[in-house]
Parts: sequence; structure tokens; C-alpha cells
Amino acid sequence: MVEMLGEMLGEMLGETRYAILSRIQQNPEITTVKLAQELGLSTTAVEKQIGLLKEQGYLKRVGPAKGGHWQVVAG
Repeated sequence: MVEMLGEMLGEMLGETRYAILSRIQQNPEITTVKLAQELGLSTTAVEKQIGLLKEQGYLKRVGPAKGGHWQVVAG
């Protein structure tokens, strides 16, 4: 879904949020710690960006924090 929207979505979201969505799409079970490591950010920064993505309707959590996964949805 993210790659279908491509450049336009990247411009709307900004580089960091777009990178988070891309990585989550590739690996829905990725952790915030792993995202932080891959992006060179703090876990707090990643959690803040994920919160914004959830508020904007681009991302939702399916299942519990441990054992669940992320789902990229149309915003």
C-alpha cells in the first residue's frame, strides 16, 4: 500500500513517518526498538511518530503489544 502511494505520501507524511510505515509494511511484527535502531532514532521518538500515524489513520495495532502486529491502512 505504501509503495502504491509512493512519493505523494512521502511528501505528506515526512521522511521519518514514511520510513516507519515502509518498514512496518515490510515487517508488521517489527518492534519500536528495532525501528529506532534501523532509523537512528530514540524509541521515544519512534513511539511519538507511531502515535501520530495512528491518529492520522495510517497505522493500527492488531492484537496485544506483545504478540500482535502492525497494519498499514489507508489514511
